[in-house]
Amino acid sequence: MRRLSPLTLLSIGLVSLTVSIILAGDAIMGLVPNEQQHVFQQRKALSETLAVQYSMLAERGDVEIIQVALAALVERMPEVEAAALVTADGQTLVQAGLAGTSSEPSDNAGSTPARIQVPIYRGASPWGVLRLSFRPSNQPAQWAILAWLSPTWLHFVLFVAVAGFVAYRLLMKRVLRHLDPSKVVPPRVKAALDTLAEGVVMLDPEGKIVLANASFVRRVGCGTVSLLGHPLSDLSWAGDDDQEWPWLDVLKSNAPRAEKKMICRLPSGEAKRFVVNAASILDERGTIRGCMASFSDVTELEEANDQLRRAIGDLETSKIQVMRQNRELEVANVTLQNEIQERQKVQAEREVLSKRLMETSRRVGMADVASTVLHNVGNVLNSVNVSVDVVAKTVRQSPVHDVALIAAMLRDHTADLAAFLTQDSKGKQIPSYLTMVAEAVLSNSTVVEKELGSLSRNIDHIRQIVTRQVDLARPGDVVLEPVLFSELFDQALGINRAALEKAGIKIIQQYAALPAGMTDQHQVLQILVNLVTNAKNAMVEAEPGPHRLLLRLGPAANRPGFVRFEVTDTGVGITTANMSRLFTQGFTTRKDGLGIGLHSASLAAKNLGGDVRASSPGEGRGATFTLDLPIKAMAVAA
Repeated sequence: MRRLSPLTLLSIGLVSLTVSIILAGDAIMGLVPNEQQHVFQQRKALSETLAVQYSMLAERGDVEIIQVALAALVERMPEVEAAALVTADGQTLVQAGLAGTSSEPSDNAGSTPARIQVPIYRGASPWGVLRLSFRPSNQPAQWAILAWLSPTWLHFVLFVAVAGFVAYRLLMKRVLRHLDPSKVVPPRVKAALDTLAEGVVMLDPEGKIVLANASFVRRVGCGTVSLLGHPLSDLSWAGDDDQEWPWLDVLKSNAPRAEKKMICRLPSGEAKRFVVNAASILDERGTIRGCMASFSDVTELEEANDQLRRAIGDLETSKIQVMRQNRELEVANVTLQNEIQERQKVQAEREVLSKRLMETSRRVGMADVASTVLHNVGNVLNSVNVSVDVVAKTVRQSPVHDVALIAAMLRDHTADLAAFLTQDSKGKQIPSYLTMVAEAVLSNSTVVEKELGSLSRNIDHIRQIVTRQVDLARPGDVVLEPVLFSELFDQALGINRAALEKAGIKIIQQYAALPAGMTDQHQVLQILVNLVTNAKNAMVEAEPGPHRLLLRLGPAANRPGFVRFEVTDTGVGITTANMSRLFTQGFTTRKDGLGIGLHSASLAAKNLGGDVRASSPGEGRGATFTLDLPIKAMAVAA
């Protein structure tokens, strides 16, 4: 015999409790209705109502109306078997239905549900009795015994029991589905399950979750409440090869399932891979009461295996490529050996050519140095020639011959020198003339000294150009000296002033007040001479017209610690195509130019820590050359 399930036993117990409460209430308070008592009360009320009506008719002596009324009552009410109106002395006044009713005793105390006797009064004294007899109920045979065994309230109890059993079973089944069975599990057992790394789930015979440990809840990303009472199959499961779930197989066949690989899609979209083991849970009679399934998370292991398989595949591919490359390398080695032999022959030829090239380069370098020296010296020699011309012209204009003539005149009048100087017309003019000659000689001496000083500085600059030209080609140490930048600008202008004035070029000087600094004055002077000379040449080659040269000196606004020289002309200008080649060696736009000046100026500026730049609005619109040099403060003596 199959044992009743706990749900059935619990429902029966609740029904028994409910019926017991109903019986106790009926026993204590009469809560359950009695059908026979109800029928009796209804019949008695009907009889009393008729007795009142018939009493009034009897008082008036309307016996015929009473007779008609009783006959109509028996005829229209099938349950009324007979009716009679009997006087107090036992005489039957009116009768309808079966005979014999009037011969029954008139004691009202004997009224039953089948026979009702109601007394009729005239005033305060009894007048007679109304008797009504009722037929027994025509119930079916199968209900006769039940009606005889149980009253109506027992039917009610049976209905409550059956309906309550069904309702309680459905209610308990739904309620138990949402209860957390882990609450009744001993804490030590639940703690032991929660400490397991594997997910553990217990299912009822229908495959619904009744217990899930913390590991399983965490791995599937669902709360405990949302899992309990729901089929485990409702999760997003997918097998590697089919859609069969091992726990359902166990519940059906009672055969354990092991090492089943499955994939679960979490609500977050992540896929978890599990190895599932399932086994049935049996009671003491061997009946399946549920199933227990364990879930080992192998997601990371599977991913590592996938990566390993991909790596092995890549390794195999790499191996094939390496083998192919090795074969190609062997062929390349043979080709390379042949090329090495050819290159050795070419290298021997290159060494011979290299020696020749070095010799040629040395000669070219010597020529470049010589050209640079000659170019820079030529710029200074122009000023030297001007100074020599000025000295020679001054000497020629000196009144030396007049002094000799006056000396001869004085020698001729030695005997009468006093009279000659005071009385002779010519003699009187000699003192004033000597004064004029002295002033002219003094003036000429000043001019000669100035030009000789300029000549000395220019000759020294020529010497510096010659001695430092190698350093410009190959930058070396810089000789720092205290200088005034305005004096350097004036000196560079002075070297070219005569040629500028001869060409009718207006010179404009805009110098800001600057402190003394430390720099290599000869290299700076060489740069400025080149810039001023190029500006002069550009304006001479331009169309005739008024030209001007602007020399501007001041601090560099965008470069703190730098001084800026600007040389602006109104000459032929610079095209965009030539701007990028302007400072390269050998590049020039002049027919007689060598392409050395700007290149050497750029090298010297870089050697001093500065730079030279050029800008031009376009061809025929002049140009501006800018020299930026760092200012190095000069130590002031105490």
